[in-house]
Amino acid sequence: MPNNNPLIDLWTSEYQTGGIPSSVRATPSGAVVWAVNKLKQNKCRLETAVDAGCGKGRNSIYLAGQGLQVVALDFTHMAVAALEKTAAELGLQNRIRAYVHDVTEPWPVGRDDIDLIVDAFCFKHITPHENRLLYKQNMLAVLGLRGHYLISFTSIGDGYYGRYRRKNISAEIDSSEIEEIVIDPVNGIQSVLYSRERVLAFFAPELDLFAEVKHNKPSIMHGHTYERETYALLFRRNPKHFVG
Repeated sequence: MPNNNPLIDLWTSEYQTGGIPSSVRATPSGAVVWAVNKLKQNKCRLETAVDAGCGKGRNSIYLAGQGLQVVALDFTHMAVAALEKTAAELGLQNRIRAYVHDVTEPWPVGRDDIDLIVDAFCFKHITPHENRLLYKQNMLAVLGLRGHYLISFTSIGDGYYGRYRRKNISAEIDSSEIEEIVIDPVNGIQSVLYSRERVLAFFAPELDLFAEVKHNKPSIMHGHTYERETYALLFRRNPKHFVG
């Protein structure tokens, strides 16, 4: 993505001001911790990971601390620099390769090489639909035959983003599909809100649902408390639709 992309400036500002809790939070996403524990309980291979849209790297740091070799991707220079600084301070720099990289561009990872890909609120910010298709293509290219993919996202019932919903029939998608587009009035960042069913359909048939969790709980956004609604869906690769 070109450096003059306005989204980079919007996210740089967000990481500096921290209106979205995950922008400044140092602790890992509860969804990522849950997924790692679930996979360990099922004795799944966990040696390599990609943190898609890593931000300042709270999940990359956690995964590296769990013994994984991590590739961290984010198009915001400031966030990647912050991750590299934290990794060095914690002695984890040899376990994390961080790249300033747009996840809609081919990922700097070997094909079929990754055991776990985590996406904590990155996919929901990818627009338009054609870019989400590129993201899926890139993700599937690096996910191993027995790999797993975690996505956490804000649902259409979210108490903050739901206030700003506006339906849009995108020219890039089938006219029967309605996009729930949201522009955060505080930071100007655009999102797409999803139902659980729509996310399942988007990643089928290449991925099968392995486990899931839904959260409804209060959380602070831009200094005010709202009832939030989020999902974490943990997928596994469907071997019938694997092209190695």
